[in-house]
Amino acid sequence: MSLPLVSVIIPVYNAQKCLSACLDSVLNQNYTNTEVILVNDGSKDNSLLLCQQYAARDARVMVIDQANGGPGAARNAALSIATGDYLHFIDSDDVVPQGAIQAMVTAMEGQDLVIAHFQICTPQSASRRGLIKQERQMDRAAFLEALIIWPGAYYYSAMWNKLYRRSVVEEHNIRFDSTIIWGEDCLFNMTYDRFVQRVRCIPVVVYHYYRKVSGLSWGSVFQLHKGIRIKNKIYQALKLIYVEAGLYKKHYWRVQRYILNVTLMD
Repeated sequence: MSLPLVSVIIPVYNAQKCLSACLDSVLNQNYTNTEVILVNDGSKDNSLLLCQQYAARDARVMVIDQANGGPGAARNAALSIATGDYLHFIDSDDVVPQGAIQAMVTAMEGQDLVIAHFQICTPQSASRRGLIKQERQMDRAAFLEALIIWPGAYYYSAMWNKLYRRSVVEEHNIRFDSTIIWGEDCLFNMTYDRFVQRVRCIPVVVYHYYRKVSGLSWGSVFQLHKGIRIKNKIYQALKLIYVEAGLYKKHYWRVQRYILNVTLMD
């Protein structure tokens, strides 16, 4: 029986200083049935050349070069050519520890979504994060009960600690909103979560996220007018999950609470 193919999607923007470490961590995984889709998003440094060099050395690597449109547009471009059974989204300035993809693929059997632990790294420290501490198999009802407790946490809203089933994405035409300057990952997850029936949580660190206190994601959080519009979009998506599941009345106050929070922790 052939192993499932994993499409690893990596937006790249001015990442020449950190891209090699990221790609080496992906390409040297013990799980090798992967296609790695690099989307150069209008980089002004030598990122495109570096992407092309990796593609020349490893047939698993594909490169898309496009004008700058942000991470959502870059990921959408990758989704248009992805052929994997599963999808794994990572950022070009982070790394994937050895065994991460294998652990998620193993856990994914019979599931629509895998959620794993991760490390948040700074120059001074690294801390392990993960809201659900033990391995846990959840049906839809149990997952929605867990999700609503802290839906904006990295554990649920980030992409890089998860494995997705591509057939769910394609069946429901799920794509990233490229008009917003942050939160496109959380909005994607809220949309995807409308359709999952089976979720497995595993207590395995699958990602090293290098937190930065500058740049688009953090600086734009505090642009109030844009932040309100984005938070409202995500709130509406969260509300829709629970309305469709018939659970909105039960979780009314927790859904309302989300619009007040800008969650940068798990």
